[in-house]
Formats: sequence, structure tokens, C-alpha cells
Amino acid sequence: MSSVLITGGTRGIGLALGQAFLQKGWTLTACYHADETAAQEAAKTYSAIGPAFQLVKADVTREADMQALAQAALDKGGRLDCVIHNAGATWNARVLNVEEQQWDDTLDIHLKGAYLLSKACLKPLMKQKDGHFIFISSVVATTGNIGQGSYTAAKAGVVGFARSLAQEYGPRNIKANVVFPGFHKTRIADNLSPEAEEAIRKKHILGRTADLKEVSEFVVWLAGTQGISGQVFNLDSRLPGWL
Repeated sequence: MSSVLITGGTRGIGLALGQAFLQKGWTLTACYHADETAAQEAAKTYSAIGPAFQLVKADVTREADMQALAQAALDKGGRLDCVIHNAGATWNARVLNVEEQQWDDTLDIHLKGAYLLSKACLKPLMKQKDGHFIFISSVVATTGNIGQGSYTAAKAGVVGFARSLAQEYGPRNIKANVVFPGFHKTRIADNLSPEAEEAIRKKHILGRTADLKEVSEFVVWLAGTQGISGQVFNLDSRLPGWL
């Protein structure tokens, strides 16, 4: 049985991904930071699919937590086939209004988290001579976005990090790819007005935003591939920028 680890796996995109992997017969380890209510609700959702999961409370910005999380996933699944960094946060404000701590927190969760999670999981994947990292980024990493300077910087950094990881450990049969999942009405987007949502929708060539089921099915498929690495997949119809 294949085993997947997902950070930020109790809400939004992470929860949808966890459900999709469980439904395909994978063993799931999902981590969450502090929201116990969301964790309890996620446990109910996962339990309705099957017992092959565990939820682990962990802070992606702490190396000890990531080491413990990787070990928990190995203990649960017996091996670790796919590692997905999905945890995220943003504080929307123009640059002059972004506090330094908000900037640091955003980069820590997205970018430092990607580094610490990868560092914790690389040795077992190298021992297996197989494994796949998938990083959830955003198309704004290539386009920028008003009021999201820290978020776009962090997401762009994730793309560069993933491509370096793919090159460094490809000879060990370890893959690393990036997914832009598109716009979804998750907690990060809760404060958007209907007008803002419509403006986002109008940027899509097909006139519609992404579907979580489509995204989840794609990520499960990608996790099982053996010949794809160092790539960025944009899962909606917005045109990317310079990357």
C-alpha cells in the first residue's frame, strides 16, 4: 500500500487531497497546526472513507516537528511514497501595510516549511530509491498580485526550491513537482468580496474557476507517475507569467 504525507491536511485543498488519496487506497498522514475543531471534522470525514489515516499536530516551521511528522508517516505506512506541502497562510495588504512579522510568518510557512519538510523526508526516500515531492503553489507566483507581496514571493520561492530539489535528487529517483491548483473558496480566500471573486473568474480563459475534485484527481495521478519531475502544472485556465 502506498503512503502519502500532506501538510495542512484538515481543511480546503489539503482535505480534498486527503480524501482522494484515501479513496484510491493510499495510507494517509495529514498534519494540522492548531485548529482542533477542523482536525476533528477532518477525522470524521476521513473515517467515513476508511481507517488508513492519522492526523498529527505539527508546526511546519519547526524542524523537530517535521522530523517527527516524517517518522509518524513512516511508522503508519511502512514507507513514504509521496510528500505534499500544502500548508499555507497569507495576510493580504499592500507592501507599505505589511508588518515585518506578517512577512516572516508567510515565508516561513510556505517556503521554510517546504525546506524543513523536504529535509525531514529526503533520507527515507533516498533509502527507498523512490519518492515524490509535490508542492502546492499558486499561479500568482508567476504573475504577482496586488496586496499579496509576501504570498507571491513565498509561492515563487517554492517553485524555485522544487526545481532545485528535482535536479539535486533526480539521480536518486526522487521526483519533485509543483501544482498551481487554481482559485478555490478556502479559508485563505474567505475575505474576498463577490466583486473580487468575479474579477478572478474573468481572468480565466474558460470563464470558470478550478474544481477541487479535478485538482485532487490530478494530484493523485501525478503522485503515482515515475517519469515526471521538475515541472509546474497550472490547473486552471489563467495564463501564467514569466515562468
